[in-house]
Amino acid sequence: MIFGKKTNLFGLDIGSNALKLTEIRKTGKGYQLLNAGVMHLPPEAIVEGAIMNAPAVVDAIRNLLDVHKPESRNVATSVCGHSVIIKKVSLPIMSREELEQSIQWEAEQYIPFNIHDVNLDYQILSPVAEKGDEAGSGQMDVLLVAAKKDLVVDYASLLREADLRPVILDVASFAVENMYEVNADVDEDEVMAIFNIGASITNINIFKNGASLFTRDIHFGGNQFNEEIQKALNLNFQEAEYLKLGGSGREEEQR
Repeated sequence: MIFGKKTNLFGLDIGSNALKLTEIRKTGKGYQLLNAGVMHLPPEAIVEGAIMNAPAVVDAIRNLLDVHKPESRNVATSVCGHSVIIKKVSLPIMSREELEQSIQWEAEQYIPFNIHDVNLDYQILSPVAEKGDEAGSGQMDVLLVAAKKDLVVDYASLLREADLRPVILDVASFAVENMYEVNADVDEDEVMAIFNIGASITNINIFKNGASLFTRDIHFGGNQFNEEIQKALNLNFQEAEYLKLGGSGREEEQR
């Protein structure tokens, strides 16, 4: 979802455990990293993609901006969780104009929310054939993406409260795919699987030729690994986090 046409912007990942800021610039030799930073959030400020403590998140965003001072106030961010639905569906072959007119009616059969309560977007995955073509199965694949309007409004309001201008609101799994395709050479016929493991949610995206074959948000992440380490070694959360990130027990004893 694009809120405006501004192109000078930075990326902000709003996770359940931390905020992550990245600012890049396109050059003749590729992309150059200008700025990057992390700011931790209070517990349960963001729960499964939903904003539970907006003032705390706004304060954290402002602190992050004060430290790293991005050149622009235009921001791109992403959403995930229960309020975001991604579904690949097969529809009768039709022209783009016909699909544009009928997409809401078609989507009602697959989106488990009131269609008037979501922002809907779609992408045609298979070529659009002309009606009457004898070749093919008479079906075309379409990727439907729906995000509840309440979620979109909450994120946009949060960013504006932090004196930012939301420009792009993407889906987390698609944002990670775009990042990978920019930074790595991907063979056209190669099937790729990307796992973005956060503190409480893991985004899975399996894609080929730039088109997603399967996407899923699993409500399982680094916090669950910490809990298992805590149980196995009788540690507190901070000690488990340290070990998970590569620290050794011996080093921890010396601290």
